Amino acid sequence: MATRRRGGAGSAPSPHRWLALAVLVLALLCGVAQAAKDYYKIMGVDTGADDRTIKRAYRKLAQKLHPDKHPDKAEEFVELSEAYQVLSDKEARKIYNRFGEEGVKRHLAQKQASQGGADNPNDPMNVFRQFFGGGFQQQQQTRKGSTKQFNLEVNLADMYKGRTVTISFDRHVLCPACDGSGAKSKSDIHHCETCNGQGVRIVRQQIMPGFVTNAQVTCDACGGQGRVIKHKCPKCEGAKVIVEQVELDVEILPGTHEGEELLYEAEADEGPDFDAGDVLVKVQSKPQRGDFRRRDKHLYATIPISLADALLGFEKNLTHLDGSIVTLKRAAVTQPNYVATLAGQGMPLHHSVQPHDGTTHGNLYVEYNVVLPDQVEGDLLKAFEKVFKRSATSIKGDTSSQPHKHEDL
Repeated sequence: MATRRRGGAGSAPSPHRWLALAVLVLALLCGVAQAAKDYYKIMGVDTGADDRTIKRAYRKLAQKLHPDKHPDKAEEFVELSEAYQVLSDKEARKIYNRFGEEGVKRHLAQKQASQGGADNPNDPMNVFRQFFGGGFQQQQQTRKGSTKQFNLEVNLADMYKGRTVTISFDRHVLCPACDGSGAKSKSDIHHCETCNGQGVRIVRQQIMPGFVTNAQVTCDACGGQGRVIKHKCPKCEGAKVIVEQVELDVEILPGTHEGEELLYEAEADEGPDFDAGDVLVKVQSKPQRGDFRRRDKHLYATIPISLADALLGFEKNLTHLDGSIVTLKRAAVTQPNYVATLAGQGMPLHHSVQPHDGTTHGNLYVEYNVVLPDQVEGDLLKAFEKVFKRSATSIKGDTSSQPHKHEDL
């Protein structure tokens, strides 16, 4: 039987061993490359995306992933902020494209050290505040468009169990063909010679005989823009914006308050001179026709019961707003308008207003309305006379000819 000899300590590595080592190193390098974050993929943009596209992508995703609204997506929010911080910085983006994530991390660390570490560049909330709160000087100088307001009526059941409602509306966006310039091409944009590109002119005005003053007026040749367009963009016809239809998903969280206002930033009109405005959605419940009414965190229901139920007790099922079944039981005599309290069966509470005792819902108050028969006669009348030991009255006519219920009840 042949035996294999092991190489001694001084033997040279075989070619097969060198090949195995090379494959192992290559696999490790591939693993590192795969583990690196793809900032373009995180933001949902391609590698050639311009600054405006990157800005729009961050604005939209930051609203969807913000920890205050979605605590379970905090990690995704951190990655998004990190990606935006890199791709919105021309120098950092160039380094990332060449050297990847590790290269840009070294660059940001050196940048922070040179600035004395005033702000933590890796803080995702700092990035968010700078973007939405005007932290950048550029943001402070940019005007914001007006806010679009919508009233949204939903069923009470939607406010109880939650629902996503899609609303559609038209808004103005920068023309994609000319990027909001209004010109057919960049070569069609010219310096205004009338105002020398300033957008204003200085004119001499006589305020009274012998008195002349200089006044600054808007240049009528360029409309104050400082530039004139030779050939207009064929898509927007020089308007710089176009109208597009937008579908916005409005998230109705369980326990949404009556009249609660939901703000969706940068979803309204935008223009070449201002950033997109916000959309404000006011949520209200439709007038109720069912069993349930709402007051703040509590629910109220009125349930009709028969005279037999009131005297002998009952067990009934009530279908809740989410379709679940609530069992109502009474063993004792039920007085008219008796109210039963079902703790924890009311409206869900927002996580921000939940009390420290762990309560997650309000209460459900059920009022029992005893419905009496219109007439008592025959064997039933005799049975009542026997039980109550009295005869039916012989009085004819009523004090009131029609029944009435007070509006406040």
